[in-house]
Amino acid sequence: MDKRIIKFVGYSGSGKTTLIENVIKKLKSEGIKVATVKHDVHGLDIDKEGKDSYRYSAAGADISVVSTKDLTVYKVHKDLTLYEILDNISDVDLIIVEGYSSDNSFPCVGVARKETGKGFKGDIIGYKFVSSDYNKNELSDMGYFGASANINDIEANVRMLKDTLGL
Repeated sequence: MDKRIIKFVGYSGSGKTTLIENVIKKLKSEGIKVATVKHDVHGLDIDKEGKDSYRYSAAGADISVVSTKDLTVYKVHKDLTLYEILDNISDVDLIIVEGYSSDNSFPCVGVARKETGKGFKGDIIGYKFVSSDYNKNELSDMGYFGASANINDIEANVRMLKDTLGL
């Protein structure tokens, strides 16, 4: 079976993370196995100076792995493309990607909240559906006439996601 992948894109503060978090909870309650990939343009360091894993990375290890009884973290010390990351994910029913807004290879959900004043990120016409607090008239004024769900209606968002991906 091909990997089922969907992207959520929107400006900072639009509610992407909260929406995805709630969608994951609903999907998990239905027995669907989910992976997430988040693009962080600000950088990230999950290590603490002085810890063994930090020291291995600082010494130049290309890949560092830290494993506990509950969690395993792989640190690959190079920029991976979205495709390289996705190739390494298996044993899930769905991969949810947050960000990577310039990549148009996967179905995309546009996320926006009125209060941010920013609208939708990118080409609204290309979205499979939008999740926002804009009403149908406001969306049509923006040139969008496709499927939409209220960002606070998790059931509707999950239904549209499942319909989009054939889950």
